Amino acid sequence: MRPRDRVVVVTGSSRGIGRAIAQAFARDGAAVVVNAARSIAEARGVADAIISSGGRAAAVQADVGEPAEAEGLIARALKLFGRVDVLVNNAGVIDRSGLWQIDPARWARMMAVHVTGPFFAGRAAAQAMLKQGGGAIVNIASMRAIEPGSGALHYNVSKAAVLMLTKCLARDLAPHVRVNAIAPGYTDTAFHADRTIAEREQITARIPLRRFARPEEIARAAVFLASDTAAYMTGHTLVLSGGAVLA
Repeated sequence: MRPRDRVVVVTGSSRGIGRAIAQAFARDGAAVVVNAARSIAEARGVADAIISSGGRAAAVQADVGEPAEAEGLIARALKLFGRVDVLVNNAGVIDRSGLWQIDPARWARMMAVHVTGPFFAGRAAAQAMLKQGGGAIVNIASMRAIEPGSGALHYNVSKAAVLMLTKCLARDLAPHVRVNAIAPGYTDTAFHADRTIAEREQITARIPLRRFARPEEIARAAVFLASDTAAYMTGHTLVLSGGAVLA
């Protein structure tokens, strides 16, 4: 399928890595469904910018941490564009609570958005993809799924689950739907906006490539994994950490 004929759903794409991914697929010619749980005005702004540039896009509000809304997002994409060819599970939760601060609600929310949402959205998208003859799912994990570092426990565990979910879906949906993951390292997004200059310098010193990733670099990897160039890749995790994690 030509890139301009594809329909791509990107969860959590009103800002940061998700927005960069939506924009990258739009530049590649795909129609893009931009999603947000709460910041729908920002999601509409991303979609409007894509349309103003001659692309196709729509903004859909859905909290993918709720299974019904995750499935509803895919149903809405099918209604808007008639098909779903690529799903990027990017929606995320920022919570640096320490071990003793993680209560049941914090734990449940982290798992809901990072694991439950990708499962139910992925399964719904896969049903459509199988009817169409194929498709691709890209899950955004984290280098903390591989090496915990100082990351919050519930965040790390949820992202590790994303890697196993990726492998299991790749196994169960083959040969028609490919499923891969990206494990980004430190990336210039709102997740790190509150860090001091000194903290950023300390982090950068631990990265062999001596800088944070740019969201656009993660986005290009997502486009690659969904493309025919990666047609023989499934169940794989692409680690983009600048060498901070050598998997």
